[in-house]
Amino acid sequence: MKSCFRASRVVAVACCALLFFLTKVRPQSDPLPSWNDRAAKQSIVEFIDKVTKSGSPDFVPPADRIATFDNDGTLWCEKPLYVHVEAVLARYKEQITANPKLAEQEPYKAVAAKDLGYFMKLYEDKEINTVVSDLIGVPFEGMTTEQFADWNRQWLKTWKHPRFQVGYRGLIYQPMVELVKCLKANKFKVYIFTADEAAFLRLVSEELYGIPPENVLGSSIKLKFDNSTEPTKLIRTKEANYLNNWDGKPRLIEQVIGRRPIFAAGNSNGDLQMLQYVAKQDRRWLALLVHHTDEKREHKYDKHTEEVLPAAKKGNWTIIDMAEDWKQVSLQPISTTGPGKGGG
Repeated sequence: MKSCFRASRVVAVACCALLFFLTKVRPQSDPLPSWNDRAAKQSIVEFIDKVTKSGSPDFVPPADRIATFDNDGTLWCEKPLYVHVEAVLARYKEQITANPKLAEQEPYKAVAAKDLGYFMKLYEDKEINTVVSDLIGVPFEGMTTEQFADWNRQWLKTWKHPRFQVGYRGLIYQPMVELVKCLKANKFKVYIFTADEAAFLRLVSEELYGIPPENVLGSSIKLKFDNSTEPTKLIRTKEANYLNNWDGKPRLIEQVIGRRPIFAAGNSNGDLQMLQYVAKQDRRWLALLVHHTDEKREHKYDKHTEEVLPAAKKGNWTIIDMAEDWKQVSLQPISTTGPGKGGG
């Protein structure tokens, strides 16, 4: 019996030793598998390690690990038009079909004539109130917040990207989704600050990125509270409330979060101030700029980066070269189930 006991103990010890050895030599799973092992990925990994490692001089407590992302062009495809803008134009066309006389007045006239220059001029001239009102306020005026959500969910079910012929799910950047998950796994609070209307993106943010609706902030229009019915309602107006772009992003970050992020990611001039807000502080920080260099798998362009790209180079921010840094852009095939009900 003793010999059998000794033999069993030897086998057990050997198995434990083997398991220990395999654990030591087995490579750690890569949290960013869609990224090529280049400077951009290395800077991300190093940053996360430095700010989360206890005892590190750059350690940041979890409460202060705030990360902010732009959406269009940063988390999903923004060309040829923002998905949100595609939805807005579809709503305009629906209204014009129902009432052709609307095409005689702006902004319906511009939509009917396919004159997107009307909206772009407002955007470039930073006519804040007018661009928010004309672009996202007018076509949904009078809808309740629930009706707005339902209309956009239905539209999202059938819309497809004109070039890639995929729905909204197929437009997300897989490398950036991995980055969001990696940050959350390291106790970062992750937010989206978008120029889109927040009410639109909240319909799909949790499904696409694992970011809950309450962590999505963006442009907005004023709502009216209606207590005359049960349940009570919030009704949309056409009046601008906030345009979340340029210096509007850091201002909204302060108003909503009350903490300065240590991480930010963007792709255009509209994200410049948010990136500057993160980059100019005493703690360790990381500012990422997605540079669209991939003509085959996505889109190649420098438009609207004439301010932010030089600032990124001068400030030693991390510039993501989409063609070189990403193994895949990952335009996922569309699902037929449609957007979920969360986040209305």
